[in-house]
Amino acid sequence: MASADAFYTSAAVALEEEVGEGAAAGPSSMGDAAAALSLAEAFDVENTAKLILEGGYKTIGLQFPDELLPSSVAVYRALQRLVGASGAQTYVLADSTHGACCPDVLSCLHLPADFLVHYGHACLTPTDALPVHYVFPRRSLDVAAAAEALRAVSTDEVAEKRGIVVVWDVAYDWHAEDIVRELSAAVDVPISFATISRPSTLPKPDADADAKGKAPALRSIQPPAGVEMADAVVWYIGEEGRSLLNLQMTHATNPLFAYAPETGAFAVHPRSSRLLQKRLFALHSALAADVFGLVVGNIGLASSKPVVEELRLALKRAQKKSYTLSVGRLNPAKLANFAEIECFVLIGCAEGGVVDSKDYLRPMITPYELTLALKGTEHIWDPSKWTLDLDAVLDAAKEESERLKDKGDESEEELEFSLVTGKYRTRRKFGAGQEDSNATLLVEGTKELTLRNQDTSLAKLESAGSMFLQSRSFQGLEARYGLDEPAVLEQGRSGIARGYTEEK
Repeated sequence: MASADAFYTSAAVALEEEVGEGAAAGPSSMGDAAAALSLAEAFDVENTAKLILEGGYKTIGLQFPDELLPSSVAVYRALQRLVGASGAQTYVLADSTHGACCPDVLSCLHLPADFLVHYGHACLTPTDALPVHYVFPRRSLDVAAAAEALRAVSTDEVAEKRGIVVVWDVAYDWHAEDIVRELSAAVDVPISFATISRPSTLPKPDADADAKGKAPALRSIQPPAGVEMADAVVWYIGEEGRSLLNLQMTHATNPLFAYAPETGAFAVHPRSSRLLQKRLFALHSALAADVFGLVVGNIGLASSKPVVEELRLALKRAQKKSYTLSVGRLNPAKLANFAEIECFVLIGCAEGGVVDSKDYLRPMITPYELTLALKGTEHIWDPSKWTLDLDAVLDAAKEESERLKDKGDESEEELEFSLVTGKYRTRRKFGAGQEDSNATLLVEGTKELTLRNQDTSLAKLESAGSMFLQSRSFQGLEARYGLDEPAVLEQGRSGIARGYTEEK
């Protein structure tokens, strides 16, 4: 007969038990080019241990995406053997709170960790919560074949002597020197190459208030000298995915040619008109919304908190209602619980900040699109300025917030026409007021004062929750206060479900 403790095992068993060589995923899980390397080389174990010891870190999180989890135990053991003598302890982090491409800061705070090692693909969105060391995959690349394919597919653009900007996926960053050499020799036009920098892994001192929320960009994309970005051609080396989608959106007006090394296929994206049409439709849906939900995709991003604060202030000044939500990984069922919200604003990373709204109950827009929506019909849709860069969005949000502050309250309530519904609507107002010297919005009319517009006419303030409740056909069970006689307290059943006391 099995012992009672056979029904469970200690959590430490999975990390301490020896696993056969054939059962481990091995270094090949970090890309086909890493198959010939040892596990320590593929996962950069020695360099990681050196950074941990130099920084004096004691609690280290090892973040693995789902596809790398089979190798996590072997990496944990190899790293722990090198840093354990210093008193450092490593922990494997899996099932990321938000997305595997971002540092899982929330899980690190639960440890709490003072250093994070991120394995696998990364979106390179800056974080200032704690030092992060990135270990990218290594995939094979025939650089000469890539240069020839990209040159052949963009013959017309090369003949026009247009500048070229070359971008590649992080899995091919270890080929950076070869890419620069081969592609520079393949064309005789101005050409520039994106750069990927590693964040500092030294302990971060307490940042002052002005520096909080700011972190240097980890990927820099600049046009060649003497060439405007709007006139450049973009070459991308990597597979189809969110990285390519983000590049298409942020450079929607540029001809983009992508080369997929694994299949040798290439794709031509002269314009991203279909993607822009979807974003424009979402923007017009936001124009007809008065209640917004700010969905924080990842609390660990450097600019998440200041962007949320600035957007909330801008929405208050626009007399719109806002809710701030943090729901972890997004799915339609979660957000469907907030039916009173008319439009969601996703504040996420560079690759997870765009979500197709077709499966969601309400439209979902980006922070930049919200700044345009707050301008109303005065907004100018310029695809070349569309961005997911939170630092750029923060500047745009501050500018819009100041514009709304100077504009003040409008005395006339004009009808607005929605291109989405094809109907006229009257904009609802939620809270109107002024700001004190501490920049805190004061809502008038909440106590003994009566709220009036600039022309001294009475203004109507509405509650988003009460209005939504009144619009529902089912408002809950009927409240029959004082209509029914209170029930008499009686002795209930006792015992357990398989045999109550009175049944024995």
